Amino acid sequence: MEYLYLVLAACGSAMLSVMSSLFNRKNAGLQSTATLYNLILTVSASLAWGVLWLTDFSFDARVLFYSALYGVSYTLAMTGIFGAVSSGSVSMTGFVKQLSLIAVALWGFVFWQTPLTLFVGVGILLVFAALLLCFRPERGGRGENSPAWFFYAALLLVGNAGCSIIQKYQQTAFGGAHGNAFMFFALLCAAAVCLVFFLKGKRVKIGEVSKISLLCPVMGGVSSAALNFFILLLLASELSESVIFPCIAVGGLILTTLFSVTVCRERLRPIRWAGLAVGAAALVFLNL
Repeated sequence: MEYLYLVLAACGSAMLSVMSSLFNRKNAGLQSTATLYNLILTVSASLAWGVLWLTDFSFDARVLFYSALYGVSYTLAMTGIFGAVSSGSVSMTGFVKQLSLIAVALWGFVFWQTPLTLFVGVGILLVFAALLLCFRPERGGRGENSPAWFFYAALLLVGNAGCSIIQKYQQTAFGGAHGNAFMFFALLCAAAVCLVFFLKGKRVKIGEVSKISLLCPVMGGVSSAALNFFILLLLASELSESVIFPCIAVGGLILTTLFSVTVCRERLRPIRWAGLAVGAAALVFLNL
């Protein structure tokens, strides 16, 4: 069952990038749509976790500390992914999102005593090579190399890695218990933060937004809940973090790239394809 969970988690991971991209495409030309998208997404995800929590009810007030930390990281990640796909390449944004999972594996080597093998060492070297290829500056370059894209990509990297790291610490601290309660209150925190941003900042009028596109953040929220639900199941399994997160990264990277070139019609330069290929090879080595 663990490998089925890995496949489903990878699908959930890719769907987050896909839904953000579709929403942007449907509302091209509108300004300040990010706060609306993130609000709907976090509310949808919190409702999904609320249902899961009620079906397997448990509570310990100490999880609220972890929930608050997760909520902040989650808000950073969702802000990053939406901003990155609206200011640059979908495929490169997906690549950064999957690399954030490698950051979790690296954290495990340092702080969780995850074994460091020869294959893992080779994989880490390939990750850095992939970064050099994918993010090599271009003269007069735009899109994924714009300052805005780099800013949002950094938010995505830090926020997404933070979410997975906090999940692991919560599950370790409570012996695998209270995962649903932890996630429900975490998403409530994230929704509260997104509501403040929506009310206080510039925002688009809902009437101007394509009605069908409003399904995108809802689906994104459900996908987010599915992704993290399967991650919690995997963290409770016998698989190590050095297997779990690279596998999710490989699947998410492949699915997001397929979407970007088939639906978004992105044309990647050969050096970018080389970077993606080296990145995929790196993730495979990390999984051996």
